[in-house]
Amino acid sequence: MRFKAVLLAATALIGASAYGDMFKPSKAQQIKLGEQASLELRKKERVLPESDERVILLRRVGSRLLNAMPERAKDWPYTFDVIQSKEVNAFALPGGKVFFYTGLLDKLTTEDQLAGVLGHELTHVWKEHWAYAYRDAQKRNLLLSLGLVVGRANSNVANVAGISSQLIFDLPFSRKHESEADDGGFDSMLAAGYNPNGEADVFRLLQSLSGSGKNPEFLSDHPADKNRIAHMEDRIRKANRAFPAQRKLPWVR
Repeated sequence: MRFKAVLLAATALIGASAYGDMFKPSKAQQIKLGEQASLELRKKERVLPESDERVILLRRVGSRLLNAMPERAKDWPYTFDVIQSKEVNAFALPGGKVFFYTGLLDKLTTEDQLAGVLGHELTHVWKEHWAYAYRDAQKRNLLLSLGLVVGRANSNVANVAGISSQLIFDLPFSRKHESEADDGGFDSMLAAGYNPNGEADVFRLLQSLSGSGKNPEFLSDHPADKNRIAHMEDRIRKANRAFPAQRKLPWVR
């Protein structure tokens, strides 16, 4: 029986590879999931009005970054909002809805630091990191649902109806995806005319907060270790160019 189960697993995996990423939610599904999660989030959190200067700035920086990104990165329905909360956090839902908490925003001092966080989060969206993380989790659980998988080998197993909003918020990114987002943030900042030292500054800030025992929520998904900071510093050196001075946020004195 055990040999038969292994054989079935191999058959299912072959079927999966033959039909592409059958476990990965499609772009349309990602957008739908993000919209559903956003609606639930707005019921629980205080989202600032679009007239607030922090929302206006966030959207302006987001637009500037997007205009400098590759064409395939722009083809998502992005939105940018600020949540009034002491929580030190920011994230992008699958599909492109970005939320920035005032708890993190209040700790930043320059527009370039803000651009570093946004560039990182936007990269998660257009490279579909959440969808790939979900796909990988589904494959790891393959043996637990072999009958379903084998029976539906010709279809997309990613059923959005069975994905909870909590999973959207809690599913962690891999280290590979975090590195891609770091580099994507760096590239978009450079292309948009920002100083990429701002992104390195954010990592240093998060590392200092972690060392103080405050453990900001942002670190649960984006651990800021020394290797990450060193990689960003290395990319800055290898760029071998002068960067514009970082621009202070308008409310920073």
